[in-house]
Amino acid sequence: MSIEEYRQQILTSLLAKTNSKGEPRFDEAAAKELLAQLSDEELEEGIMFNTPDDVAEVLSEVGKL
Repeated sequence: MSIEEYRQQILTSLLAKTNSKGEPRFDEAAAKELLAQLSDEELEEGIMFNTPDDVAEVLSEVGKL
């Protein structure tokens, strides 16, 4: 999987996250902003150890702060 594909899958996972009312937690702009915090180099280092869903979960926790 390429970094761009990995990044897209993380974005898809972020956009699928919902709050307790079933509403989306992030709009596309907010999800892209969270994902932009990670460089391609950082994603490349973690791609072997973290699924896109794992990365999205960590980013969504950061997005709560």
